[in-house]
Amino acid sequence: MPKILIIEDEESFRGFMVALLEGQGYEIEIAIDGEKGIDLIQKQHFDLVITDIIMPIKEGFEVCQEMLTNFPGTELIAMSGAANDYLKSVSALGVKYTFGKPFDVHEFMAVVKEVTNKNPLALD
Repeated sequence: MPKILIIEDEESFRGFMVALLEGQGYEIEIAIDGEKGIDLIQKQHFDLVITDIIMPIKEGFEVCQEMLTNFPGTELIAMSGAANDYLKSVSALGVKYTFGKPFDVHEFMAVVKEVTNKNPLALD
């Protein structure tokens, strides 16, 4: 079962993401900020890391930089509810997949399926 780390400081959105992905059969770990997320990434393997951009302690931009440098084999999705400039910045770093919040669930799940090579349950 593919393992996904969600790094998200907003509790309600984090809960939505966990419910969405667990409902599709993924194993989920969570971190409430970038520092805790990087700590988890250093301790265990994840097939996919989904990170918010604007967070306390260590922002998603820093998480993306560290992941691209130190964990290049781990797939990464960056998200932001703020201006698109944040997503453009992480794309310029080399992040292939970015989503603004809110996002189209079907498009998001298609990317998750693609990067984890998993066939999740069909969304109704």
